Amino acid sequence: MEKLKSKQLFKDFSDKHADKLPFSLQFAWWNEVVVENWEVAILNNGEDTYAIMPYYIRKKGPWNLISNPHFTPYSGPFIIYPKGQKTTTRIAFEHRAYGELIDQLPSFSEYSQNFHLQFKNALPFQWSGFNETNRYTYLLSLEQEEKELRSGLRENNRKQIKKAEKTIEISETNDALLLQGTLQQSIENKIEISYFERMIAYVEKHNCGKVWKATEGKNIHAVLLCISDEKSAYYLLGGNAKEFKNSGAMSLLTWNALLYFKQLGIKQFNFEGSSIEAVEKYFRGFGGELVSFKRLEKHNSKSLEVAKKLKGTI
Repeated sequence: MEKLKSKQLFKDFSDKHADKLPFSLQFAWWNEVVVENWEVAILNNGEDTYAIMPYYIRKKGPWNLISNPHFTPYSGPFIIYPKGQKTTTRIAFEHRAYGELIDQLPSFSEYSQNFHLQFKNALPFQWSGFNETNRYTYLLSLEQEEKELRSGLRENNRKQIKKAEKTIEISETNDALLLQGTLQQSIENKIEISYFERMIAYVEKHNCGKVWKATEGKNIHAVLLCISDEKSAYYLLGGNAKEFKNSGAMSLLTWNALLYFKQLGIKQFNFEGSSIEAVEKYFRGFGGELVSFKRLEKHNSKSLEVAKKLKGTI
């Protein structure tokens, strides 16, 4: 199928099923934020598109790497099932669909993607040589009363919020340089400013999130960008200024985000999880439920594996 036609079908599918799709599987996110180096596998029966699987291709030397784009927490396939299927028919339908989507992938040296939380059946990927592992996130119900949310906080998180409330001011911002600069004090990868600009433009255009900053006088302590879809809000990215990492500003920003999305009627908050122990402990402190999701990987290049061993992770 032609690439332009596939993307148009993806757009039509996304528009039709926006209430079911996580934001990171919606056409607008890929088209307006990811922008470059992405394609989508599509299944269409001649009348309707019933499955999609967008993917991002990164070129590294002679190797093609398929991965999640920056700040795109979940990808993978998404199916709209025919109504009235029995369990056995549904699974068989799933197997066929996933197999056909896999067949549409281009040649790659390495595939490594986090799949969305609704994805459960990795068997067709295993049969095609993919390895399946579990990753974890915390989901917090926002259908509780505020006092219940507060009582669910870990004691240290509660103290940090109370401490920060005395001196820290929370306000909205659309400063991409601030977001980039604060975040990159805590990560090694350098991400172009245009990516931050596109994310801010996206949440403003679609009214699906906010960027907040925590300040004390002229000092900026922390920033946080959250995004939402029909069902969930997400901790997309946040960062502390190193000199103020113990001020409690990040905890106050996160608490502020929880209350904001609760007032909007969003049902749950997804902290996106982290395999970094200190970050996991911080997220756990807000009282959410630990939930697993799948990561699918496949390695087709021995030369890439050798290069990784010689030079470290690529």
